[in-house]
Amino acid sequence: MLLNRAGLHYPERKRDDLAYGLSHAAQAAGLPDIQALYTDIVNGGPAWDTVLEHLTVGETYFFRNVPQFEALRRQVLPELIGRQTKLRSLRLWSAGCATGEEPYSLAMTINDMLPDADTWQVTILATDINAGFLARARAALYSNWSFRETSEEMRDHYFTQEDNRWRLRAEIRRRVIFARLNLVEDMFPSVISGTCALDLIFCRNVMIYFDETTIRRVVDRLYRALSPGGWLFVGHAEPQASVYHQFEVHNFPSTVVYRKPLDAPMFAFDSTRGVFDTGANPILDPQFRQSDRVAPLPTMKSPEHAPVLRAPTITPPATLSAPQPTAPTPPTLPAAAQRASSTPTERAPQASATSRPPTDRARQLQPCITTHLAQGNRAAAETLLRELLDATPNHIEARTLLGRLYADRGEWDAARAQCEQALAHNPLTTEAHFILAQIYEHEGQLEAALAAYRRTVYLDRTFVAGMVGMANVWRQMGRINDALRVYRNVLKQLATHDARTAIPGLDGTTAGEIVALVTHQVQTMTAS
Repeated sequence: MLLNRAGLHYPERKRDDLAYGLSHAAQAAGLPDIQALYTDIVNGGPAWDTVLEHLTVGETYFFRNVPQFEALRRQVLPELIGRQTKLRSLRLWSAGCATGEEPYSLAMTINDMLPDADTWQVTILATDINAGFLARARAALYSNWSFRETSEEMRDHYFTQEDNRWRLRAEIRRRVIFARLNLVEDMFPSVISGTCALDLIFCRNVMIYFDETTIRRVVDRLYRALSPGGWLFVGHAEPQASVYHQFEVHNFPSTVVYRKPLDAPMFAFDSTRGVFDTGANPILDPQFRQSDRVAPLPTMKSPEHAPVLRAPTITPPATLSAPQPTAPTPPTLPAAAQRASSTPTERAPQASATSRPPTDRARQLQPCITTHLAQGNRAAAETLLRELLDATPNHIEARTLLGRLYADRGEWDAARAQCEQALAHNPLTTEAHFILAQIYEHEGQLEAALAAYRRTVYLDRTFVAGMVGMANVWRQMGRINDALRVYRNVLKQLATHDARTAIPGLDGTTAGEIVALVTHQVQTMTAS
């Protein structure tokens, strides 16, 4: 089970270590023995997370492996920054991030090397299978032991002392998005999880626990998750170089780094799921299309013309419509929905004292905002959104768009405030509930995320993005039967959609892609 679900390989010489860890996991879970532990997991109980917490290793520290961070600073990042100057976009992934020291080290390095980082779209995704590690990572509070390769100057610059521990500055914490992900599952690269078209991946000292078959499968997916010219950092104890045969090998002082060739295809077909993994508009294999019309494969002149993918976001509307002067009166919620919707934003809306019809200036701003968003000029769009809201405070779409911009750069409190203000004007705003759900999920507040995703589906029974989010949270909570039920509802909902139809809320992901991904997920969960 450990090998199939998490890739954890225990040869005979390590069986005593395994028995020791499982015994302690059973005790922590309040179960009498290992057999009861196994039975709980098979039946979808909560003990699986306890097992992972006792068997996965979180030994790490800031700027671990100095030669690799020197190579990052002196060669890799300067090359990436130079190549991405026109797009002003960097996408990084710390896969197997443990308690967060590695992705935060990346964030501090980016901050040092990009003085104008706020004008770039920098995404740092950090994932781990261990929910306990992720909770500690989000707290960003560390002991002196985490700084054993960090200078006091660097520590004092980026951290604030709290008793005998150190808290990372908020502006650096906001640069990192944490999410739970199992590298063994065949669910990446994917636009849904933000694990595609990446410029750099750190996956260090994770695969040493896998068997060779699992290692080769994971390395192949990491290769496909990178953009052409993207870099992969692995630990010095990782397996033989032959596993990385698709990569270029770059030797730097005291370390080796792997790179996906610049002339590698931008679109890589994954035969197991019938989809191409990267690109702004992923293309489906004909067998997954539900229409006789075949969409042509996009052509790219060179890697620098490649589109930029972000973590899943609300797709901006083609135009900003004028706001309603007053909020509509919501229908009475059934008792079950009222229990699930218990936050203050679920109360009946009150007409705002500042509500007023849009001014001429507000009407002028709307097409300008739409143009800036279409061109990727987020800073200009944000400035105009603020001006629009000064003129028309009850512009719901503007508030949700501004909330999305804040959320995309990890400013959770500001994003939450905008969504809550939008919901105060109209608590039936599905997009605002969806953004809040994503924020809660990134913060590890799974119960709150689940409630918010439920609201989106209650408000719009066809909102597939909310269904997928709900199923993903059920799955993270170990509620496999609930997750399967919602995944199957997704498949039923999409049965009549053309495969090339973009699904609202999933940043251009098509119906066919969702069908392929969810079908594979259901098959994986039912097989285990």
